[in-house]
Order: sequence, then structure tokens, then C-alpha cells
Amino acid sequence: MASDPEFIADLVRQLVSGWEERIEYRVPITQHVTLCQVWRSAMPPGRRRHHECKCPADVEARARTLQLPSLIVQLQEAVTEPVSKAGGDGIGAIDKPHSNPPGNGEALALLLTIRTDAHNHYDTLRAVLYPDHGERKGVTVLSALRALPDWCAMAGEAGHDDLVYGIKEDLRKRVRTARIILGYDSPMAMLADVLCGNCNGALIVAGDASTDVRCIGTPETAPCGTKYMRWDWIKLLEGEGA
Repeated sequence: MASDPEFIADLVRQLVSGWEERIEYRVPITQHVTLCQVWRSAMPPGRRRHHECKCPADVEARARTLQLPSLIVQLQEAVTEPVSKAGGDGIGAIDKPHSNPPGNGEALALLLTIRTDAHNHYDTLRAVLYPDHGERKGVTVLSALRALPDWCAMAGEAGHDDLVYGIKEDLRKRVRTARIILGYDSPMAMLADVLCGNCNGALIVAGDASTDVRCIGTPETAPCGTKYMRWDWIKLLEGEGA
């Protein structure tokens, strides 16, 4: 089991730097027989691309590890986008097709809480570890968060276990809330027979359709970053594309 400072370092990494996510793909593979290959080679490229043959087909499982942006960056994006990004109604917003509601209030409220926590924990640890240094002004949220893992390790060695535990619990709650707001803690499903309109990558969405659809690329190529808002992604299923 990871120690409190190690756990804190992982939580800070998710907030500040992002994390890796393993994506599993189911790739359709068609094994063209010799006659089909000869026939297809004689077709114009456009016709060949859309030609449907009766050669044996199978589905191959592949996997890829993606580096996801930090939770803080994603929360900032959620604040400037329609509320459906989070799969919830936000604070006093109306989530309906073709509306233009304000940014996600839940994401904004959490960002403000993270900022307050970061500065409070930074100041508290600094006062405990460096009592003669006085207050330091102008510390950014990211700098304050990055200082927490090492300072928590030092505070733990000095016997301030309760302080370290409290910081760990606050960070754990903020990370958990962020993941819920952004839809990462919902079971995800890959859309069948529908590809990203920008890069032809695979697309995933929460199993209950409560989140936006996001591109996850292919086993060979990274995702392009395209996202389809919750009220717009139905267009993909209707063949309208991006």
C-alpha cells in the first residue's frame, strides 16, 4: 500500500500533470481471399474504399496507453464549454439541444475550492516546516500543489501525521469530484460502426450516454482531441459526422 506522501504525489500528478489511461480497441479485420484482392485492385480507389465484400471477418482486440491532460486543465475547459461536457446540469443551467448555457458551474466551483485548498495547505505546511521564513506571496496554484508531496513527506517525518492525513483526504475528495464532473468514473463504451469525423479514430461515451463523446484515436494513432457535445453526438449516429 502506498504511503500518504506517495498517494498525495499521485493525486497531485492527476491534478497538475495528467495521467495515463489504458484504452482497449476492438478492430474489425477482414481477411480478403485471393479473388477478392484481384477484384479490388482493379477498382478505382473511391469504389474500393466503399466496396463491401463477403470475405471472412473477425474482430481483433488491441490496446493503447494514452496520456490525458491534467484535471485542472480539463476543468478549465469545462468552465468555458456548455454544461453537457460534464454530463450534469451544473449550477442553475439548462441542458437542452441548441441552447447556449453558461459554462459548467460545478467545474468552476471545484476549481475555486482547489485553489483555496492549495494555498491553505501550502501556507500551513510552510509555517510548520519553515516557521522563521514568514509568509510568501505570489505563489501560483500549480506551484503550491507541486510543493505538497515533498513537504507532506517532511511533515510526516516530523510527526505531523494528522496534518498530512487531512491534506491527503482533501486532495482525494477534489480528484474524485473532478473525475465525476468530467465523466471519468462512469463505465465507458466504444461506439460501434461510428468514427471520429476529424481523424477516423474510435469514439467512446459513458454507457448511460451521460457524457460527451470523445475521440480516442486508433491503436496506431493518437486521438485528435475532438469532442462531441452530448446533444450533438446523436448526429454521428445519423451519419452527419463532425
